[in-house]
Amino acid sequence: MRKIKHTFSTVEELVAFVVKAERCNFEIKVISNHLVIDGKSLMGVMIIGIGTQVEIVCYNEAFCPEQLVDYAA
Repeated sequence: MRKIKHTFSTVEELVAFVVKAERCNFEIKVISNHLVIDGKSLMGVMIIGIGTQVEIVCYNEAFCPEQLVDYAA
């Protein structure tokens, strides 16, 4: 399991994240406070919204979650 913290700044960035997450063959969760959302669900991730810091959890040790948000930590 690998984690990063990220804040989505635009709707386009959020949609691009979900598209990339859908291509993964492992589970991805987006966590904000008490909400745990499937990272492959556009409606779910949009509930959290823009401007809120989230934790992205990838359940695959070999995958870098930074690839989902287009930056290197």
